[in-house]
Amino acid sequence: MPCPTSRAAAISTTALTLASALTVTAASALDHNDQPAPPKRLNAQAYDAWFDVLSRQTSGLKARISEADGTPVAGLPVKFTVAGEKALLCEAVTDTDGYAECKKSRLPSLLASAVKLLTGGYDSTFDGNTRYAPVSTHNSVAVDMR
Repeated sequence: MPCPTSRAAAISTTALTLASALTVTAASALDHNDQPAPPKRLNAQAYDAWFDVLSRQTSGLKARISEADGTPVAGLPVKFTVAGEKALLCEAVTDTDGYAECKKSRLPSLLASAVKLLTGGYDSTFDGNTRYAPVSTHNSVAVDMR
């Protein structure tokens, strides 16, 4: 850049240079799309549950949710449903060890759902949020005839 010959020219050149730099900086900031990080994938594991014929209740509906490296995730809402259906058995929140568990749950009111629970098992589902992707897992329900 040539050296300005007067003080006014020096101030004008400096102002123009600053304005150009700001314009370029602002334009590049607008062009750069800051995308939020995609939700993290999780692992889920369901455990065997039991159906007590006498009390008509299921017990042991339990799932563990963890990050890919095995770190447990606390505070996630988990829905326990009849496998492949929306028939809600219960809901629980994961604890500090990543476990969500329903101690006792009534049998679904629809006979078809009850039969499907006993023959097809149950699903545990976390619907996802801005931080974690949805995850679901499945396991069976055994009959306790004691």
